[in-house]
Amino acid sequence: MLLESFTFSQSSLQAHRDCARRFWLAYVEQLPWPAVEAAPVAEHEQMMVRGQRFHRLVERTEIGLATGGPNAMAAAQIAVQAAADPELAAWYATYLQARPTDLPTEVVEVERLLSITLPVVVDGETHPVRLAAQYDLIAAERDGPVVIVDWKTGKRTPTRAMLQMKQQTIIYPLVLVEASAGLPWGPVRPQQVEMRYWFTAAPASPIVFRHDGAEHERTRQSLIRQIGSILAGQSEDDFPKVEDTPANRKLFCAFCVYRSRCNRGVNAGDVGELTDPTDYLSGDVAGSLEFSMAEVEELAF
Repeated sequence: MLLESFTFSQSSLQAHRDCARRFWLAYVEQLPWPAVEAAPVAEHEQMMVRGQRFHRLVERTEIGLATGGPNAMAAAQIAVQAAADPELAAWYATYLQARPTDLPTEVVEVERLLSITLPVVVDGETHPVRLAAQYDLIAAERDGPVVIVDWKTGKRTPTRAMLQMKQQTIIYPLVLVEASAGLPWGPVRPQQVEMRYWFTAAPASPIVFRHDGAEHERTRQSLIRQIGSILAGQSEDDFPKVEDTPANRKLFCAFCVYRSRCNRGVNAGDVGELTDPTDYLSGDVAGSLEFSMAEVEELAF
């Protein structure tokens, strides 16, 4: 089964929720598979790289804003990087023009990694299990609002209902609240927290989810049960494939590198159907999306 050092994240738990078999193949067996997630392949790879570059540009800009203004040399370098890619430049210009103006300013955390430990019971024995989250931006006021912002660069904007089903939507607020006692500006109460998705494709229409105490406890218990089910699994049979329906093939299997292994088709899904280029990643294989214990221990608090 999983190593004791394994750290869960929204990526691995989303994989398990979408298709338990995918979780088994990617995180337990760590099975490489010669397939691509989306087609055309070159466009998908370009989307991935551009999305990563956008996040780096925003990170550097936000660090400058947090310290009272961007360094002139850093600002010039950012401008050069953005200008080298017209679409990236357009995304970045959109961010500069439409960055939310109502974010708290007292505390700004960029690319922050936080982790918590959940008590998960398996066969009557309690196991401390690590759950980590990497935040694009946390903007907070002490004893005031705390806003989690996640920058999305997909060509399509997901619906609120789609995001409601994402593990990220529930995990990020939970981890922040439970890790906040160790933060210099914490602790944070559930009702202070807001999760906000911001889209390069629709910057004026962010999608916002409010957190509260009741939701926090429901999320906590749901994740404990889900992780307990994962840890109780002993073989591939304990991790069944998602039901084979046309809808599931289009939504899940088409963007899974294991689709041919599972006899769920050969052709990759259309990259234009992705609401975010990081929705499906071959990086899941070998657990490369997960955090090492060294990273978690060093950065969590």
